[in-house]
Amino acid sequence: MAVLKQGPGRSNLHMEGLMHELTVSCGAEFVERLESLPGLPKASGITRLLHPEAGELRLAYETLDLPTDDDQRLLVHLPADEATAAALDRLTGLRPGALRAV
Repeated sequence: MAVLKQGPGRSNLHMEGLMHELTVSCGAEFVERLESLPGLPKASGITRLLHPEAGELRLAYETLDLPTDDDQRLLVHLPADEATAAALDRLTGLRPGALRAV
């Protein structure tokens, strides 16, 4: 709902119309829920994954916004440390430091 509020709800006339209809038909409950949203999730950070073969992986992520007319974004993950980079290389059979496409 935060993405709706921040993205298409502000740039797309159809979505703006839908949000208006929801405000009218649902009333205060929808408005309060919409206003109570703290905002969008962090655009960058580190996430941990537990892979069955490689063990714990730490991936740095960054969200790159594309033009608002597209309502799209690009999410990039990179190894956050040398141990994760080495584990990913072992999983994919790449030599250390090679480019990865996911």
